[in-house]
Amino acid sequence: MCGPPAVRSSTGRYGIQILILSEAMSAMRRQIVRFLFLLMVSAVANANSQKASPTIIDLTDTIRVGMVEDSIGDAAMKAFGIDEVSMSPEMTFQKTTGRSTRICLSSQIGTHMDAGAHADPDGWPVNEAPLDHLIVPGVVVNVRAKSDEEGITPADLEKYDIRPGDAVLFLFTYAKPKPGAMFSQSFVTEEAAEWLVKHGVRCVGSNTPGLEDHKRGAREHWMDPANQKQAWPVHKILLRRHIPIIEGLTNLDKLVGKKFQFIGLPLKIEGIDGAPVRALAVLD
Repeated sequence: MCGPPAVRSSTGRYGIQILILSEAMSAMRRQIVRFLFLLMVSAVANANSQKASPTIIDLTDTIRVGMVEDSIGDAAMKAFGIDEVSMSPEMTFQKTTGRSTRICLSSQIGTHMDAGAHADPDGWPVNEAPLDHLIVPGVVVNVRAKSDEEGITPADLEKYDIRPGDAVLFLFTYAKPKPGAMFSQSFVTEEAAEWLVKHGVRCVGSNTPGLEDHKRGAREHWMDPANQKQAWPVHKILLRRHIPIIEGLTNLDKLVGKKFQFIGLPLKIEGIDGAPVRALAVLD
């Protein structure tokens, strides 16, 4: 008996082959996607591993016996009543299994921070230093061409890209004073200090023992308690606005024209006028 012609089922031999081929293609696509993903992860990991560490420049002078005279000279030591750094042993390996050292130094020598209490009887102490003013972008203002008779003016500052929140670090020409001579350098004028305040600067520093016109200070007898009101005008302009001053910085010449993050953190000592600082620059 003759029936209708046979119809090949789609699930026959050819259909099975197509299904197998389709599954193989899907598996291959998954393998390719997985391979590309692993390749991407590997590339990112490799890039991170090869990324250069940030360049860090130490801006801190080493505390050592003899540093005070090297910094400000014997005449200033006598005028300001500042003694030399001294170190003496406490624990020793000869008597114990460890070592400790007693260090005696001024709060106002080496790389240090001036707190409000340094120039103002009612000023804030170093343990209240505003930390958000001490880890900020830095700008080096190169004024090495200025003589010790020339002050820094607002016009000098306007040459630089100084922005609110910056630390402004002055690079002066400075050398160790001759025996019997007071140290001298260019200085920040009161007008320049007010400019820094107006432009929202958070910290001011220098590679010198101070920012003031010390020759003017000698003429006007700033060290006389009777002259407290007119003494140290630049310090008062800045510190009364909680703008810390960090003096005695080193290596600022390596930062001229560069972008960097400034870090300058003082020792946290209760109730005093200043403290040693470990200062660093992290280059962008």
